[in-house]
Amino acid sequence: MDGSRGECTSDPVGLSTHADTGDASAAQSLRIQLIHPPQRISAANLVSSVTIPPLGTAYLAATLEHAGHRVTVADAIGEGLDNTFQHDGRTFRGLDFSRIVERIDTNADVIGMGVMFSCAWPALRKLVRQIRDRAPHTPLVLGGEHPTALTELVFEQSPVDFAVLGEGEETLLELCDRIAYRRDPSDVAGLALRDGDTPRINPRRSRIRDIDAIPLPAWQHFDIEAYIRFGQPHGSADGHSMPMLATRGCPFQCTFCGSPGMWGTSWRARDPVKVVDEMEGYMHRYGANDFHFEDLTAIVRKDWVLAFSQEILRRNLKISWQLPSGTRSEALDREVAEALHASGCRQFTYALESGSPEILRKVKKRIKIDRVFGSAKEAINADIRVQGAFIYGFPGETLRQMWQTFRTILRCAFVGFHEITICALQPLPNTEMFRAIDSERAITIDDNYLDSIFGYLGLGQQKSWNPRISSFALRIIILVSFASFFTLSFVLRPARAFALMRGLVGARSQGKFARILKGMILNVRRTRTQPASLT
Repeated sequence: MDGSRGECTSDPVGLSTHADTGDASAAQSLRIQLIHPPQRISAANLVSSVTIPPLGTAYLAATLEHAGHRVTVADAIGEGLDNTFQHDGRTFRGLDFSRIVERIDTNADVIGMGVMFSCAWPALRKLVRQIRDRAPHTPLVLGGEHPTALTELVFEQSPVDFAVLGEGEETLLELCDRIAYRRDPSDVAGLALRDGDTPRINPRRSRIRDIDAIPLPAWQHFDIEAYIRFGQPHGSADGHSMPMLATRGCPFQCTFCGSPGMWGTSWRARDPVKVVDEMEGYMHRYGANDFHFEDLTAIVRKDWVLAFSQEILRRNLKISWQLPSGTRSEALDREVAEALHASGCRQFTYALESGSPEILRKVKKRIKIDRVFGSAKEAINADIRVQGAFIYGFPGETLRQMWQTFRTILRCAFVGFHEITICALQPLPNTEMFRAIDSERAITIDDNYLDSIFGYLGLGQQKSWNPRISSFALRIIILVSFASFFTLSFVLRPARAFALMRGLVGARSQGKFARILKGMILNVRRTRTQPASLT
């Protein structure tokens, strides 16, 4: 340790800090390093074609800085967009582990890393060990969906000191304040901490009610221009794209979704004026003209989305914006669709999931299929690109119910949906569906299971959790459904085939599907030239 920064001191649970004990101001301001780890990718995986600046890490950095702490960020993805490497047979984009470890500030008082996707954990747990070796006495904190869902596993398999569960800003800030003032953090709500051989998991913290009070993302720590040039946003590539959040949470309780376990079921919306203020700031700062809202469920209240659209129109902003993650149909009628298009909305996704009313009820997907199609027709008539999202392989799903989904996919093509996404059901940890399957036939949470999570959107990699159908048959059903939708769509509307081809060769892609295909092609090129193994 750097002796000029004072001796390390330990608290009752084994924390050490480097703050000078004789300086009260130093004791209140910590030096915190946040790490955004590499991204797991595959040439055949649809979701790994998305590479965007990390909203979660940027919000945490802003919150800590607003409280007076000194923050540095090692963005392994943004600093290594053109680099790919292999680790134990898994391919990653970004800085390799040795280069990340070199970036570790050994004088930091706290080191934090986000782990959103469990499929990356088999490799990232080794990165955690290497960080621990580099900074053996520095409190090490993990956050994100993986440590929230599989807390015990994280503590068992890595030398982490703390895990922030669920929404992170208030919990991480309170932990850092406890460390700064040398107070015992063992009762911090929303925190798990090492307690002998097993973690102590505290009760979850209530969600932040006033999300307008959360400081805006600290993008100064990230190379936003590099992400924009890389051109792999979540939706279609319609310009200089920036990720945004206008709301937090989802009020629904779909049994297959990780949102209830991560966020609970409360939905919070920001002031639409402040959202547009943020967008306008990015226009001036980064030249952004296309905004991708990563909200779990953005359109819940009709009055909110109309106020948001009207604010964009009032300022006469020349932009496009998209809802690539999915939206609900209840609040989306002709009035809303026309307002969305007038304000620049060009693409969103309806998450239908299944064409079977029985399956929808079973998985608590509270939608009416005919209502979705009525809403979609209004959106299509308003010249908004519409995507449908489906899932095959729900536990207990019969061939008849799969046939109902297949017919609904064909109906999407007839109605005029521009694109579809089809994935295999994956029982995500900490979901109601996971617990139901686990109670019937125990799920072994090992690396094979974590890898299967990555495969749910990987062509030819899907695993079936339905005893009625094999993994091979499920893959065939998914491929046939994709081929049938696009064949019928292009036969009925030949111009869309030419638009797809233009999107594949041009810098911009009018549709999300063309952007995904371009991303997969890029992954193929990168993985062909990657080093055999880097740790």
